[in-house]
Amino acid sequence: MYNQRQIKMTEKKKLLVLCVALFCFIAVSAQQRMSVSSPDGKLRFSLKVTPESVSYDIDYRKQSLIANSLLGFSFDSGEFGRNLKAGKVQRKKIDETYKLIVGKTSSVRSRCNEMTVPMQERSDSGRLINLVVRAFDDGIAFRYEFPEQKAWDSYVMYDERTQFNLQGNPMALLMYLPGYVNTHEGVYSHVRYDKVARKRLIEMPATFEFDNGVAVAITEAAIRDYAGMYLVKEKGGLVGKLSPKLGQEKIKVETDSFPHRTPWRVISVADRVGGLLETNILTSLNEPCRIEDTSWIKPCRTTFTWWNGNVVPDSTFSPGNNFDTNKYYIDFAARNGLDAHGIYGYAETPWYYDDNFNFGWAGANADVTKPIPCLNMPRIVEYARRKGVGIHLWVHWRPLYDKLEEAFALYEGWGVRGLMVDFMDRNDQEMIRIQEEILECAARHRLFIQFHGSVSYTHLRAHETKANL
Repeated sequence: MYNQRQIKMTEKKKLLVLCVALFCFIAVSAQQRMSVSSPDGKLRFSLKVTPESVSYDIDYRKQSLIANSLLGFSFDSGEFGRNLKAGKVQRKKIDETYKLIVGKTSSVRSRCNEMTVPMQERSDSGRLINLVVRAFDDGIAFRYEFPEQKAWDSYVMYDERTQFNLQGNPMALLMYLPGYVNTHEGVYSHVRYDKVARKRLIEMPATFEFDNGVAVAITEAAIRDYAGMYLVKEKGGLVGKLSPKLGQEKIKVETDSFPHRTPWRVISVADRVGGLLETNILTSLNEPCRIEDTSWIKPCRTTFTWWNGNVVPDSTFSPGNNFDTNKYYIDFAARNGLDAHGIYGYAETPWYYDDNFNFGWAGANADVTKPIPCLNMPRIVEYARRKGVGIHLWVHWRPLYDKLEEAFALYEGWGVRGLMVDFMDRNDQEMIRIQEEILECAARHRLFIQFHGSVSYTHLRAHETKANL
């Protein structure tokens, strides 16, 4: 027989259990979970939306690669990432083929499953951002889209809070950078993930190899009207860091109209490190080429005399910014089946007028439309044409950008094939726009562009045809 006290204690326990169960039910019901898998079912992206945060996981063959990684933003109008609700998920299958003009293969089949998740604030402002996720057999990609909306049509972004919390302790292959202004060049470190230095900028792509051979590369694609991203290790996880506008540290991206969207955040996955080289996920994520006639775009082998200091052995003339030195290399290219000769200048003097005598820092009066007096550029280009050799010109980006249309029209008239554009040394939003302007202008004048001292090539897809299957 239970006494009265025991009966009351039992009722209290039942009430406590009921309260705990009710709390758990409310907590679970407040969570929203959704996922998308690759066409072969091996790779899965899982999203969790709670009142406190938005986070994602990535699994490959049931192995956790990335877990509990937060998503969100910091804007001038406040943080975005808490008190959100997920709207109706839209899904579609993408299956297309396209031909690459240049690249590792001539034809690519791009196949993935896409999931679009509207994420809207529960507050009065009701700001809305769509998260678009694509699951390929060889990688996961996601981006944020800012659709047109009544209460919000522009932003100043202070940070994009995208995390990549790798699981386990894979081997990391990565390059540290000294700051946001850099040459994108350096020595790579090969260390365990737990030995990766904290609070240092890491170039993308960064590669990680797990003990069972599975390899992951973190990078980005389709950078348009946005800042480039680096990685920084904080509290054991990797966080994306956008390049700030030049001259300050706070503002990363600005836009005065919607719709707008970020680049794709890309996690390539393969059974072995070599498989990361075989993927075409970056070209598949970029927009189709807008150039109608691409027949003039061809890769080529070229000299670049900066590497060997314009050495002209077995000759009777003095090397320098002159016709004879360039004729020597054009003849060499013709004899050895090289496609082009690259002209940069001589010693610390470019082939064009520059009052600074320093390749890395163009002078205030540098003019890429004026060859130095001792260099007859039209004569050199014509001689190379008769020998079946193209001409590539080296230029510093700043004086080129000052006279972009004028310079490219001049080079096209000379018969130049293309250019190496150098010393951008930045990937902030302004520089990304400048590079795109250079490419667009070059395409109008049929000039091939090679960027040097530049962000990794992730901007555009060059392809000829596309077909949905």
